[in-house]
Amino acid sequence: MLFTPEAVILAAFVAGIPLVVRPLKAAFSDAKLRDLEAAASLCGLSPLKRFLLITVPLVRKPLAAAFILAAGRAIGEVGITMMLGGNIEDRTATVSLEIFNAVGRGDFDEATALCGVLAAISLCFYVLLDRLGASDKA
Repeated sequence: MLFTPEAVILAAFVAGIPLVVRPLKAAFSDAKLRDLEAAASLCGLSPLKRFLLITVPLVRKPLAAAFILAAGRAIGEVGITMMLGGNIEDRTATVSLEIFNAVGRGDFDEATALCGVLAAISLCFYVLLDRLGASDKA
């Protein structure tokens, strides 16, 4: 599996795990969620219905935020991606590895352009996270 596109996906997954676990742990341990799940259980809802009708709607924003954070972390990852996926041109290349390669070649114009792409993606992620937070306050 090493040095394959699947390894790059695994590297992105590994890099993003910490940023998914922490917000979801906080969301699932919320007292309001536990109370509503207990009330739904007393009303006779099955565990699956409880999960789909109570849990998922209450954790959807933290879940979305967690995946946005993980994706942001994954697109900028170089170290784990290089170790697992290698740095094989046209096979396991990512934008962050292409920046690394461009700097290594001395092609600073390409590296700057690719950094601009990553910055634009990061800005989009920031706007999404800001909107998720703003909708919590409304």
